[in-house]
Amino acid sequence: MTLDNVAPIEYAPQTVSSPGETLKETLEELGIPQADLARRTGLSTKHINQIVQGAAAISPETSLLLERVTGVPANVWNTLEAAWRTQQVRQEEYDSLVSQVEWLDRFPLADLVARNVLPDRSKTVANLQRLLDFFGVANPSVAEDLWSGYSAAFRRSTMALPNEYATYAWLRLCVLMARQLQCEPYRRETLHELLPSIRGLSRKEPELWMAQLPELCARAGVAVVFSPAFKNTHLSGATRWLTPDKVMIALTDRHKKDDRFWFTVFHEIAHVLLHGKRLTFLDDDPFKGTGEAEEEANNFAANVLIPQEYLPEYDALRQRPKPFARILRFAEEVGIAPGIVVGRLQHDEALNWKEGNKLKRDFDLAALAAFEKGSKAPQL
Repeated sequence: MTLDNVAPIEYAPQTVSSPGETLKETLEELGIPQADLARRTGLSTKHINQIVQGAAAISPETSLLLERVTGVPANVWNTLEAAWRTQQVRQEEYDSLVSQVEWLDRFPLADLVARNVLPDRSKTVANLQRLLDFFGVANPSVAEDLWSGYSAAFRRSTMALPNEYATYAWLRLCVLMARQLQCEPYRRETLHELLPSIRGLSRKEPELWMAQLPELCARAGVAVVFSPAFKNTHLSGATRWLTPDKVMIALTDRHKKDDRFWFTVFHEIAHVLLHGKRLTFLDDDPFKGTGEAEEEANNFAANVLIPQEYLPEYDALRQRPKPFARILRFAEEVGIAPGIVVGRLQHDEALNWKEGNKLKRDFDLAALAAFEKGSKAPQL
């Protein structure tokens, strides 16, 4: 749920000597004047002086000439030149980013610190560089242009207008996590075959299905990651194809109830099975999704959780859901968590939103992660 490494520390300028300085010192040690070096290499005295002053670069061809005269290997001169020029570019970038640190204000810095993307919330060039490294972009302008181009491939389930920068950050974190997961190549048939097993996980304790859900889905080429949504994103889940053979499903604990969570799981699976690989689906509240794709995903999730063969019995339950022991018996027969049945009955207005909630199971991803970390600590 977090990144294990923080981006490199702030660039410290003026830490690499120029190759010209090294050449000057080498010539002094050898007792070779610049004019003599020019004669020996066939280069002009002016060009040699420009190299010494740092105004001219040492080319690979020049490095070979210097090797013959000074005895210093060509690869040393090439390495010095590359390090020096890289430092100059870093300094230029640093100077440019100084005026762009305010870009950090657009992001949920507290969330990024909590996930180890940034070490602190300070508005510094170092943190701006870390954020650019995190997104894998050259500068803020490039990031803005990139996201503007992506917008056509994003599909939101509702018309909510959350913090788009927090959304980009959360999605990026999930993508990086998903890329680390090993999966079999995507097979649609395998994912279909796994649906009953995935549904059955809903009856297990969260600390069990948190491990088993990703393992099952990985068999079909689906990388499942858990990541609490960033502030003001209002996300329950997301689906994004990483490669033609690997798709990510990212899940949050937004409502912290098992009925919403498992509906979201199958809603996202529906996007994988039914909708295009070129789209990224960002789902706020699957129960309230708008649009044809969201309606299809909702119907798919409802039918997987309570299959067609159980609908007559569910219709009878909907007419008389109490006492709640009836819900428990039906949930056991179908093989799903009782809270899922309660949520469906509430959605169908057979129960009001205050009834039956004790049958729902609460869960919190952050708490589960802490529990998991603690349970593994003695084994380290």
